[in-house]
Amino acid sequence: MSTFTVSPYSSRGKRLGVTLTWLLMAIVFGITGWFFAIKPLVTTWGNWNLARDYQPVEATIVERTGKDDGGTFNWYAARYDVAGRTYETERLTVVEDEAIDEPSNDIVLKSLAKARNEQKTATIWVSPRRPDIAVVSRDLPLRSLWPSIPFAVMFSLFAAAGALGAIGTLANLSYCRRMNDAMGIWIFGALWCGFIFPVFAMMATKGDADDWPFLVFVGLFALIGLMLAYLAVSISIWGAREGSSTTWPLFSSRPQLRGDTLGTRGGKQGEPVKGTVERGGLGGRGADFDKD
Repeated sequence: MSTFTVSPYSSRGKRLGVTLTWLLMAIVFGITGWFFAIKPLVTTWGNWNLARDYQPVEATIVERTGKDDGGTFNWYAARYDVAGRTYETERLTVVEDEAIDEPSNDIVLKSLAKARNEQKTATIWVSPRRPDIAVVSRDLPLRSLWPSIPFAVMFSLFAAAGALGAIGTLANLSYCRRMNDAMGIWIFGALWCGFIFPVFAMMATKGDADDWPFLVFVGLFALIGLMLAYLAVSISIWGAREGSSTTWPLFSSRPQLRGDTLGTRGGKQGEPVKGTVERGGLGGRGADFDKD
């Protein structure tokens, strides 16, 4: 793999163009990652943390009927009494999305349907501060949360890289030269992960148990995205090794010698050359490039 090098330092216009490219990546992945991955995670975790001190109350299950473009549909609510007043709640879980077809909500909804059919009450959880706020299940819905974690991490990584690249290029900071060496890999990896991780999160959250072969297949593509991200990060931190057949420092095939290991040898037996030897000048002489 050859190095894709972007050198925006020759002109102000080129530097501005590279800065805007980095900034666009930061904005797109920052906004998308926040609204579709980070915000649902933060909101759900916050709801769960608030609901930890909710008090158990027995509730009667009532059925509701609605209508949309697809026809009529039913859902269930919990009716409960606190301090002589009657309340109802349709909040099923602590997840940020209240849609009844969301997996964690669907599991709780089925338990309410079973209690309704068996004419039994259900235990719900009521806020001790506001009795009008209640949730049927206060458990942490891991099935809804874990698929969004790699989504959030990867989009945060690309957003942070875009911000660092934009600031570094605009201010001509030293680290951004390595980032611009890896800019092509950053862009390709961002586009790859920007497609595959939302698909992975959607399949892992909405998919059925029988869909695991497709989830594994998509997971392989997500693994490629992780490798691309590591490649971009490694070049941005350590740089590409000069003269190597690959830009990946971990697998570089060209050995690197420290500066203090270099020496000057000459003569028929390769003995050290005595006296002062000056190096430099233009041009080369094949293997005998030293000049005295």
